[in-house]
Amino acid sequence: MRPVRPAGLAALAAAGLVIAGCLTAFQLGLLGTVWDPVFGTGSERVLTSAAARLLPVPDASLGALAYAADLVLAVALAARVGPSRPIAGLLAGIASLGGLASIGLIGLQAFVVDAFCSLCIASAALSIVLAVGALAEARDALGPADQATRARSSASPSLKEAHR
Repeated sequence: MRPVRPAGLAALAAAGLVIAGCLTAFQLGLLGTVWDPVFGTGSERVLTSAAARLLPVPDASLGALAYAADLVLAVALAARVGPSRPIAGLLAGIASLGGLASIGLIGLQAFVVDAFCSLCIASAALSIVLAVGALAEARDALGPADQATRARSSASPSLKEAHR
């Protein structure tokens, strides 16, 4: 496994962590405004909406935690620290949950809040790309031998029936 893809995943996670950190800082009142070049006050409406306050912590902080975990795991893969299979699998799981959550949050913006947040959409795009890359990394970490074994074991019932 080459460290190129994990390094790219680490860069995506780092960018997501910066964005989620800014959104969290606004939700905690540490920033007075949030930058939104496309939707104007849409970001403030989204980040202060009832949907954004459903949890006891700012929802963006959960994204920041997920991105931080993604970053640590992607750096571990790139640096080849530890066995790649469990690290790649964990990264794929966390990133996939983040991608699915992002899709749900964009749906909330469209159908519940009736406003959009540029940084939230950028974060969602990063999450989805990160999930796709992490799933590919996990698939590659299985290796061709494991994939061939799995293919044979799933095909063996039909082969047995062919010999009868």
